[in-house]
Amino acid sequence: MEKKVLIASESAFRRNFLSEILGSHKNIRIVGLVRNAKEALEIIGNQSQDALILDIEFENEDWFSQFYPMMKTFPIKTIILSDKNPETLDSSKIPIILKSYDYIVKPDGIWKEELPKIRDVIISKVLMVDIPKIHKLDSRTRQFNKNLFIKQSQKSDETNHQNSTKIIKPNISSRSEEYFLDLSPFTIKKLETKIVVIGASVGGPRTLKTIFSEVPQDFSAPILVVQHLNHLFMRQFVTSVRNICKLEVKIGLNYEEIQPGIIYFSPGDKHMQVTVKNSKPCIRTFEGEPVNFCRPSVDVLFYSTTRVYKEKTLGILLTGMGKDGVNGLQAIKAEGGKTIAESEETSILYGMPKVAAETGAADKIIPNYNIVKEMIRFAN
Repeated sequence: MEKKVLIASESAFRRNFLSEILGSHKNIRIVGLVRNAKEALEIIGNQSQDALILDIEFENEDWFSQFYPMMKTFPIKTIILSDKNPETLDSSKIPIILKSYDYIVKPDGIWKEELPKIRDVIISKVLMVDIPKIHKLDSRTRQFNKNLFIKQSQKSDETNHQNSTKIIKPNISSRSEEYFLDLSPFTIKKLETKIVVIGASVGGPRTLKTIFSEVPQDFSAPILVVQHLNHLFMRQFVTSVRNICKLEVKIGLNYEEIQPGIIYFSPGDKHMQVTVKNSKPCIRTFEGEPVNFCRPSVDVLFYSTTRVYKEKTLGILLTGMGKDGVNGLQAIKAEGGKTIAESEETSILYGMPKVAAETGAADKIIPNYNIVKEMIRFAN
């Protein structure tokens, strides 16, 4: 479904640059580039649009403050793009942030060099605007209207991929950031449980909440999750999951021992690995470089888990854009672990799981409402 976007910025260069980035996606159409709220109002009054990208320089209070009355009058979904962390702003700036649909912190440095690094983040937030919520139905009659979701090409032939694709263990050299793609095993005496690792991007928060609300209280394995979110939204999201989940839910801490029956989320803007300390599996978090343009990266978690848990790993790749997690899923499968990709039927954005299906990285390709059943079967 096409998203129509209006871009507002003081800078002609930034307006054009954002237009190039967003306009490169086939499901996004730029309906206008404006210098101020007056120009924005003229376009809003004459045509429909799904989102406003508001590039804000908070130092110019006269410029950004003119948009707040417009946002209150016209319920346009506004995504603020700024180089300021909201936590550092004074109280006078808070109303416009609260009124916005989403907030993206720009990376430091020269726009031309740094902004492409968050291209996928900007595009994904635009694509998420106005996607209806998924309502849970009785297990026997659950149906999903595909028109609710963004489609990105044809369905994969699951049977063909599962039966005919040969999985080859990835041959990937280690990076300077220690061993995050190294597959050499750790020495560990005994693993008390199996482990479930999950990766998600666009649409993941909604899907994860649906899945975790159904995980039973006696679930015996630890669950580690990488969701593509920055730290500003991660804490809020984890709190919302905690409110609907029967298990303990927390953000993983550096060198925290991994315990069964706990859901660990990666910190926002940090990678999360599985490592070993005192002969016991534990979590490692670190900043490092983005992997697959993502930090946290699903691949970083998946690869590290195979080193410790090997065949006792269940890897699950959910809705999202790009291919983060696909190579890690292949590594899990090559080590004898089990792998699942969410099917197109329930994927809000059929990108990451689609690649996993096409490459044969996933043992099973199933809708998200069947994933908990597979998790329970694996853990037991």
